[in-house]
Amino acid sequence: MTIIEQRNQAVAEAVDRVRLIEQQNGVNYEALGNIRNELIELTQDKELFPRSSFPITDDGGSAVYRISEDSDHRYALYASVGAAGKSVPPHNHTTWAVIVGVYGDELNRFYERTDDASKEGYAELEETGSFVVRHGNGVVFLPDDIHAISTDDSEPTVHLHMYGLALDHLHERLVFDQAGKTVKTMSIRADIQTPVA
Repeated sequence: MTIIEQRNQAVAEAVDRVRLIEQQNGVNYEALGNIRNELIELTQDKELFPRSSFPITDDGGSAVYRISEDSDHRYALYASVGAAGKSVPPHNHTTWAVIVGVYGDELNRFYERTDDASKEGYAELEETGSFVVRHGNGVVFLPDDIHAISTDDSEPTVHLHMYGLALDHLHERLVFDQAGKTVKTMSIRADIQTPVA
């Protein structure tokens, strides 16, 4: 059995367990913690996720690779590859999200929206904490939770990101500018790649 076949089998089994967790427990921090544990277990064997399957782009940029997704676009699992210096400003997901580490460190900063969301295009955020995602750990988010990510590793980072609904079907995500106190709809991620064989 090739590495890809082994990964596909391990992913299929993990996603089956993730589906069951959500169906039996709903979407809450406890259930997402159990999903995180399944993904941490999936990534214990790094050889299933060789860097060569998830390269940065030809121009040295970050990339997202679709590993698994149900036919109804639910339970979408990606490898997110961060080039050195990658950063994503504060944003929500509008679906549940779980991130676990494979290679490298990814700093997650957490935020709470403190305005009443009554003024269009305006938002105030307060940073509430941070956590470094690396191999063996992870973070979880409910649909309205807000976080920002950044990487400073000299080598590209590779982490697994799983969402209740596929990235290219999340049309109402919000992205925030904390300093400028603005909020707008986040662009849809359209350039999702297929892992390299």
